[in-house]
Amino acid sequence: MVESSILGMLPDGSCTMKYTIPVGNAALTVTDFGATVLGLSVPDRDGNVDDIVLGFSGLEGYLDDPACYGATIGPVANRTRGAELTIGSQTYALERNDGPDSANNLHSSLTKGLHKRLWERIEDESDDSLTLACNLADGELGLPGNRRFTATFSLVEEQDCYRVDIRYRCESDKETFVNMTNHTYFNLAGHASGSALDTVVAIDADSFLPIAGDHVPDGRILPVAGTPFDFRTPKALGQDLGQASVQLERGHGIDHCFCARGWEPDGKLRNALSAHDSKSGRTLDISVTTPGIQLYPGNWLDDPEGKDGTSYVAGAGFAAEAEYFPDCAHHPSWPQPVCMPEKPYEIGISWMLGTYVQR
Repeated sequence: MVESSILGMLPDGSCTMKYTIPVGNAALTVTDFGATVLGLSVPDRDGNVDDIVLGFSGLEGYLDDPACYGATIGPVANRTRGAELTIGSQTYALERNDGPDSANNLHSSLTKGLHKRLWERIEDESDDSLTLACNLADGELGLPGNRRFTATFSLVEEQDCYRVDIRYRCESDKETFVNMTNHTYFNLAGHASGSALDTVVAIDADSFLPIAGDHVPDGRILPVAGTPFDFRTPKALGQDLGQASVQLERGHGIDHCFCARGWEPDGKLRNALSAHDSKSGRTLDISVTTPGIQLYPGNWLDDPEGKDGTSYVAGAGFAAEAEYFPDCAHHPSWPQPVCMPEKPYEIGISWMLGTYVQR
């Protein structure tokens, strides 16, 4: 059963809620402000339960949150060069808010994007899921179509594991462009446990998207072999961050999209990233329906007033964002997340959480 309580009041007087889905020894907490994941508590190998996602204790922190902790990002996630894109024969302007001279766009709008909106709850027949909805009018945030976005979060127990499923959907009365993601940061040892750079990660990707000096992909797709971006064999997140690499310099570390193997436009989940923490024994397997997954180990985190009085610094958690490739609108040969009246946009994300016995 989904439990609800008041989170806080927005400056305009609107009331925000938080919703918790408890299942067994685990619990997922989401707020209707930004369809944001506030917490995910799961047991370690000894049965000790910790919250493993970074965030804030109250609403105030999320009002001005450049790190986008737990947020639902859209309608266009990540970076778009020139803050414009073309749909059909018409070019649409997005907010200029990123890069040199603020020439590019990041996450649609850092003040008015979906992660800064109050979503409405849609009653769901399931006891272990929560559905939220948000509307954008034709032309709002620069893009066409009267659009209705929904986000469904669920938590289920499977044998000795817990699975979080997230489904994002957009319906529009005009052809439009949608590229959503979830921006949760994980620290499998517990959100307050310090650096997550010792987390061992494997990514099912043979190639990645290098970035230009403005952090936007430069249009190439390069093999990960022989680079710090090769996670085909499991390794610690921080293992190769000290290597001499133009790409690491440009990203201030890793902040790149990986081309997850086996993508087909069939909406089927496939494994993209696996991680484990030796201290707690917790494991995380992320499956996605998208072509890419962006790995960002919190290179710029600097929040002295995080959840439960915790200070978050660089490397305190890692985000693994399911997405269509950043700036794909400018690269027609890449998969395109176009939403049409007869073909809604929809993606799926699955987080499987378990433990292993250290040998």
